[in-house]
Amino acid sequence: MNRESSIMLVLDTIRKYGPINRYEIAKKTSLSPATVTNITEKLIKVGFITEIPSSVSKRGRKPINLTLSNLDYLSVGIEIDSHYITGVIIGLNGEILKNKKIQIDKSTPEYIFEGSIELYNSLIKDIDKKTIIGLGLGIPGLIDPKNRKVLFSAVLGWKDVLVDDFFKDINIPLFIEDNVRAITLGELWYGAGIGRDNLLCIGAGRGISAGIVINGSIYSGPNDRAGEFGHMVIEKDGKKCKCGNYGCLEAYVSTETIIEKALEGIKINAYTEFEPKDESKLFEEIIRVGKNGDKFILNIFEEVGEYLGIGIANIINFFNPELIILADELAKAEELILEPIERTIRLNALPPIPDIVISKLGSLACSIGSATLAVKELLYSRLDGYIGGGS
Repeated sequence: MNRESSIMLVLDTIRKYGPINRYEIAKKTSLSPATVTNITEKLIKVGFITEIPSSVSKRGRKPINLTLSNLDYLSVGIEIDSHYITGVIIGLNGEILKNKKIQIDKSTPEYIFEGSIELYNSLIKDIDKKTIIGLGLGIPGLIDPKNRKVLFSAVLGWKDVLVDDFFKDINIPLFIEDNVRAITLGELWYGAGIGRDNLLCIGAGRGISAGIVINGSIYSGPNDRAGEFGHMVIEKDGKKCKCGNYGCLEAYVSTETIIEKALEGIKINAYTEFEPKDESKLFEEIIRVGKNGDKFILNIFEEVGEYLGIGIANIINFFNPELIILADELAKAEELILEPIERTIRLNALPPIPDIVISKLGSLACSIGSATLAVKELLYSRLDGYIGGGS
């Protein structure tokens, strides 16, 4: 194993299992204790990792643990949506130092990116600018990350938008990614996916997508189109989808579907405690009523959960992941949606059934994942420039 590979192995081990001491790193990596000590001293010197006392109470000297740093290198991540923009600042260890959310009432690129720049400037106020390693944007739609171009976004109504055109005055590395792959990266590095190498992250909100992790890396496909899970056909000659096809999963599973079904129930005088008041909080109110045991609302989640469970069962049979993470707006429903999903999967997927969990990063998952784009680039692509030569 060459020097750079050894450094990356140590960094990955600290990221996945930290706080962790040098002895445990040597055991997990099969590197010699001397090599681990040499590498960790270099990483401490450049500020990538830091030492913290062990919390384990033992006689004698406590082992010193290592974790990714939260001081010297900071990253900004922003989630873009048609109704809001959410931003965070994180350190290399994923700890959130600042976060802020602003509502928006227009979705033109000019308006949204102007708001994003204002949010960025607000977040980095009083922060040493030299510590900022990059800005990542999570955007819904088909994305070309390499050329920083939004090819198409149905949610925002965009087509062929060059993001660089709007960020000429931001003199730091800029990254963009599809929002669900950004969520997946955040969960893989700092959330429910830590320590797992093969998983699926289902982003379920107004649309349905999947982030795919194979052998520890996110799979995007040759044209960055992988993960269009919502357009799996589950009903022959079924409902018409927004994409123009019929019977797509997305036509049966979304927060919009749940809201529409609840509002239809009100119109036909269904027996329910749900009362639509604040349009911006309809889904939250549906969840509240459902958690109070409202049978009409529970039946809606049961139906939607069954459809989503069938779709997930299909990809479990095909992909054999070790973990399924449910993220985005639908994940707010927690057990209301998770229980029918799990029951349907048990009926339709071949064992062993993977763990199925709710996102650990919650509503900040996309912005944390977007910030992680810059962290990943620093640790994976710019590492040698910081560590320098030598053995």
